[in-house]
Amino acid sequence: MADFCTVQDVADFLQVDINTVAQIAAAQQAVSKATEAIRTYCHQYLELVTDDTITLDGRGGRRLHLPELPVVEVLSVTEDGELLVEDDDYKLGQYGILHRIGRDWSVGIQNIEIGYSHGYDIDAGLLPAIITDIAIQAASRTYQAGLKSAEMDGVPGVASYGLGDYNISFSSEHGGGVGEGVMGASASRLLLLSEKDFLYPYRIKQ
Repeated sequence: MADFCTVQDVADFLQVDINTVAQIAAAQQAVSKATEAIRTYCHQYLELVTDDTITLDGRGGRRLHLPELPVVEVLSVTEDGELLVEDDDYKLGQYGILHRIGRDWSVGIQNIEIGYSHGYDIDAGLLPAIITDIAIQAASRTYQAGLKSAEMDGVPGVASYGLGDYNISFSSEHGGGVGEGVMGASASRLLLLSEKDFLYPYRIKQ
């Protein structure tokens, strides 16, 4: 499973060195969390998967929506145990829609099996730049929150320390938005509302 950005991307974005074992581990964890947050929000794997096989319920009608986009290639379609022929029985349209030709898709439970390839080839650099950019930003926020937590010995809301006649002050650190009044590194926002707006075109509506 590939991440949507790298530790070096985070280091470049923050303009810091990430080179110790602990720093690299923390940054990699932040990158993985950002990637998973994007996948969860989009309801998609997004990375290229070849020769995937899925089984769907037939709901009738001429359209069948495939659950992962973009669809790279449809390899096979079997309906009620019968192998269908492309262009004669079905045709792939835009937005991952399989159109049944000449009749409706049959109604049934787990009666349609589809073999197809889907997603973006990350190794070839085909992941949309906006997804990479948001992954970098989200991972950087998470990494920074961890650094701040370590600096303050894990105590949330610490604004400053004192030395003479020891003193410490706290500030309110709110989390992800309205009603999320949680303090500390655990409240760092994985995805901002503005980032979700940019990701919305890649989100599968469920």
